[in-house]
Amino acid sequence: MSECPKFKNMMTKTQKIWMWIFIAMFAIPEILWSPVSNFYYELTQTSKSGGTHPFRYNFLQSSDNLGYLKFVITLQFIGLLLILFYLLKNKYISNKLIRYLFVVLLTILLVLIGFALYFAMTFSIEIF
Repeated sequence: MSECPKFKNMMTKTQKIWMWIFIAMFAIPEILWSPVSNFYYELTQTSKSGGTHPFRYNFLQSSDNLGYLKFVITLQFIGLLLILFYLLKNKYISNKLIRYLFVVLLTILLVLIGFALYFAMTFSIEIF
């Protein structure tokens, strides 16, 4: 039985479910606590004034919760990495320009989150 070329690059139901799980791995922590947004907001504030003020206050900024911060940023990094992997593997976006823009955007986000994760792992006081 030959496949219709229109539906050749469509994702299966299982692949779509996993894609949404990976999107949730990145989006839910960022919506609830904004750890990466707070990191870059505070990083840019340190050069302007002596003190830093967070973009959004949350429990992850406490020095007692560095393990949770590392876990959340690692979860976001893995989620975004798997989204990028699925996007490159399945090719379900037929327009090459849109697909290229998604890959570039996700790669930039992955690098930014990777730097925040590296910073959280390297400069923390406790050993994880």
